[in-house]
Amino acid sequence: MKLKVTSPIGIILTEEIQKIDFEALDGHYTLLPRHQDFVTAMPPNIVAYQTTDGLTHYMACNRGILVKKAADVYISVHRAVLSETLEDLAQIIAVEFKNDDEQRKEVNTAMARLEVGLSRGFMQLKEAAQDGGI
Repeated sequence: MKLKVTSPIGIILTEEIQKIDFEALDGHYTLLPRHQDFVTAMPPNIVAYQTTDGLTHYMACNRGILVKKAADVYISVHRAVLSETLEDLAQIIAVEFKNDDEQRKEVNTAMARLEVGLSRGFMQLKEAAQDGGI
């Protein structure tokens, strides 16, 4: 099978694989080359895939869609992190996803400030209109 993982920023991985293990919204799956075509949504999880040389590799992803069509497996994710071992993956996730959470908090704070400023502006316009200034 051929595994291709993409995100909004581009292709993350293209690899020949023997099997892939992942969690979907409705359970845990292992796909092999002769399995039926399949489409599912994936929650944040760790995907394990075995390459043709027999080595197992890991990918942490936060939400995605998996499509198996014939001998191809396509995964589209928002973000993914690849690693050779689960231990390394745990360390990468701790740093990378923590940074994402901090950035998300900063964006949320900036959006809240913009909303407050916009509300104040509308209130000032409303007051000016009521006073006959507009």
